[in-house]
Amino acid sequence: MKKVCKYTIISYGVIFCVLYLISCKKSDDRYVLDGLAQGTYYHIVFYANDTIGVKQDIKHIFNEIDNSLSLWNQNSIINKVNRNEEVELDSIFITNFRASQYFAELTDGSFDITVGELVRKYGFAEKDRENLTQRQLDSLLKYVGYNKISLNKNRLVKNFEQTKLDFNAIAQGYTSDRIATYFKNRNIKSFIIDVGGEVVCGEIKPNQQKWAVGIEKPIVSDKEAKTNNHSNKRRTQEIIYLQNASVVTSGNYRKFYIENGLKYSHTIDPKTGKPVTHSLLSASVIANNATTADALATSFMVMGLENTKKFLQKHKQYDAMLIYSNEIGEIQIWESENFSKYKK
Repeated sequence: MKKVCKYTIISYGVIFCVLYLISCKKSDDRYVLDGLAQGTYYHIVFYANDTIGVKQDIKHIFNEIDNSLSLWNQNSIINKVNRNEEVELDSIFITNFRASQYFAELTDGSFDITVGELVRKYGFAEKDRENLTQRQLDSLLKYVGYNKISLNKNRLVKNFEQTKLDFNAIAQGYTSDRIATYFKNRNIKSFIIDVGGEVVCGEIKPNQQKWAVGIEKPIVSDKEAKTNNHSNKRRTQEIIYLQNASVVTSGNYRKFYIENGLKYSHTIDPKTGKPVTHSLLSASVIANNATTADALATSFMVMGLENTKKFLQKHKQYDAMLIYSNEIGEIQIWESENFSKYKK
């Protein structure tokens, strides 16, 4: 682990070595951890005077979650569940399952972890993809539905063995929350954690500034999409400033493929079994924790613009910025009632 003084993609600030007036003790130093995990990047900045074991402990957190929820780990609990093997669920799986079921009910089924087979068929979990007919979709939809699975102590019960789960819409938010909890237990209070865009901010920095987080500007045109698909080029639409809060952005402009002139989004509508096709390009959600923000951001991408507005007007404890395209392809922005306070 190296100590640095430069800001990175989403955090800005200068390190000040300040002397406490009473104790004359040096302030906490700034540390950065960057790496790859869960098929994406992680970027962590924190202030501490004791970093012994931090890097190893965070790696252990990633490994624990992968062993439970990763579709890429063939020996993970979720893969054993999907293969209908006898397996005892761990606390990570159960926590994410219960959270997923809660958000499924809250969003009237827009969030649903039983879309695993549909995600696979469309090629978003594997390289191979299939062109599904309506008849094939109807067949697969029989096994989709959050009310078709349940828990019996530490076992998962399926109504249909063909049902397959996918926690990818919530697992990275949960991972960011787990690392945040770890920091708090170590009395590390000032931090920002970004796991693949699922961001948790702790208390303000020692210089009394909030954490600055960039919200990405979506790619709009097909020409731009073909050029930038799966690239690392990013542009900022807005900067927000957070403390003790989380933000997650979900969008349909990066994870997709274009085939025969049609754009297939990675967001699957559990009710139709098809990738969403509405005008909503991205949803950035601010909540108390990244698990909530992650689940809601995905749900909003399923709901679309108007239904998401109605949801946010009813559930005012959540804030969001919605970026969408109008009839002539121009970017438009809608913000919830209290979103402007995060721009200061």
